[in-house]
Amino acid sequence: MRVIVVGAGKVGYKIAETLSRELYDVVVIDNDKEVIKKVNDTLDVLTIESNGLVGQPFKTLKVTKVDVVIAVTDNDEGNMLVCLQAKYMGAGRTIARIRNPEYERDLALPKEELAIDFIINPEKSTALEIVRSLTFSSAGQVNEFGDGSIHMVQFHIEEDSILNKIRIEDITAFEELLIPAILRDGDTIIPRGDQKIISGDTIYIIGKKEEIIKYFNKLGLTPMNLKNVMILGGGDYSYYLAMYLNKMGISTKIIEKDMEICKELSEKLPETLVINGDGTDLNLLEEESISSMDAFIALSGYDEENILAVLLAKQNGVKKGISKVNRDVYIALSKNIGVDSTITPSLITTSEILGFVRGEWVLSLSLLQGGQAQVVEYLISPTSKVSDKPLKDLNLPRSIIITTIISKGKITIPHGHDIIRANDRIIVITKADELEKARKLFHGEEGNVKYGFWDHLKNARKITNS
Repeated sequence: MRVIVVGAGKVGYKIAETLSRELYDVVVIDNDKEVIKKVNDTLDVLTIESNGLVGQPFKTLKVTKVDVVIAVTDNDEGNMLVCLQAKYMGAGRTIARIRNPEYERDLALPKEELAIDFIINPEKSTALEIVRSLTFSSAGQVNEFGDGSIHMVQFHIEEDSILNKIRIEDITAFEELLIPAILRDGDTIIPRGDQKIISGDTIYIIGKKEEIIKYFNKLGLTPMNLKNVMILGGGDYSYYLAMYLNKMGISTKIIEKDMEICKELSEKLPETLVINGDGTDLNLLEEESISSMDAFIALSGYDEENILAVLLAKQNGVKKGISKVNRDVYIALSKNIGVDSTITPSLITTSEILGFVRGEWVLSLSLLQGGQAQVVEYLISPTSKVSDKPLKDLNLPRSIIITTIISKGKITIPHGHDIIRANDRIIVITKADELEKARKLFHGEEGNVKYGFWDHLKNARKITNS
């Protein structure tokens, strides 16, 4: 399979980086010379410096039905045009990033007419991720698998936590749960039973939703009764989030500096109070009863402003603060200075796109913070190498762990004697350097055939089209 990425921004770069690690043939197209230089310097992919909105790059590459074209430029209309051109020239599957909420209604056409096989809306996906996070008052990132029956939650370990300085194998009442990953000092650890948890760690816990809630209750971390939420920023992220919260019966306020945006949001969200002002102005926050808010979510376009606003809100009585951040360096920093949870839209978008690219045997996929590891839900085919073998006989690499088996509706946190059968679902967490091994083990060899001209083109590394 060859993957052609049009647009090398945060999402396009992350997609190219992840798939190239798995030895997919990746082509990156962008018309920015500096962006192409960065991709050439850091990734083992083919680059084409060109306007992806014209068809010449696809002619040069001679796209075929086994190619996947991913259009993730900043222009919705351009992404749709890229997919249309790619389909016309013979591409197999196409993916478009489309942000404008109005297009969601207008694009209700059959896929054959639309020429887009998969549409990703980053703002909508991010809003849903935030809603999930709000259901667990002390959890950060929350991912769902097994059609929602399995949750994986992120939890920061404080100095006074009962889990601090405890080995995983010594944690009581943990039969139905598993800790598959630990984030420590910017690194992802796939732990074994003798791994000790320490303050400052961010751990992931996976299991049935009800079991996770039960364990959080034992820790004294009961889900809060969410009634009032304040949102900083009036972009599409805030629009979708307020829309979802309103449907849940939650009172919502949005603070936005731009008066025109305020007017538009007021018309679109009649049940939401839209305030024109600066969300980092403490006087304004106090006037709007910040101390009565259950949650404060900062979704402006600036990482620093988001972090500062959340800290102000937390210092003035808000129970939970969530900040949107784009730079990896701010993720760990935010946790250390008091931000409860961070959300990174590029990781969410990349996860959804990668899940689609991987094909029918991948049911869902999530990137952990920083992108060093992935959680993948596989459907086991009858020809899989892991089928009908006890887990202890699979000789899995240390950085690949099977966290859950779902067989005919039964959910199992597996041990060495458990056996995976054909058509079971399994949830696997994998470090980035073992992605290719995991793919071959659970998904097989198909769809990863190199093209005859690939080595020749890759030696050149770059094609320039006007």
